[in-house]
Amino acid sequence: MLTQFHHLATATNDLDRMVAFYSEVFGLEPKEGFPKETPVGRVAFYDLGGVELQVVESGDVEESPTDTPAILLQQKLRLDHFTVLAESQEAFDTITHRLVERGASSGNVTAFGPSSLLAYTDPDGHTMEVIFTP
Repeated sequence: MLTQFHHLATATNDLDRMVAFYSEVFGLEPKEGFPKETPVGRVAFYDLGGVELQVVESGDVEESPTDTPAILLQQKLRLDHFTVLAESQEAFDTITHRLVERGASSGNVTAFGPSSLLAYTDPDGHTMEVIFTP
């Protein structure tokens, strides 16, 4: 019922700083129309070969320690969430029902443009999302 990852997300205290970083280091520019205000705050999306990277400005990101990258990776991975793409409205509805039935979601679907977005909690307590985009 799922076709691929829709996006991976990370948070930042300063979206402009992060946009400059991705531009200067990787030569990436945000997708057309981004950065912009959205229901979750100010965001930028990048297309990375069919999977999108979402950078959300939250203002409460804990700064990472200033150790070597290898040590940082072992201390704290900083990916916020991933979002999977439902293959159809019917699949999205079935997944929504299953998540609610298991107590993993309230079932409150958020309209995000033309898309339907549902947050859920996995068995380890991670909040993730499923989306359907017609």
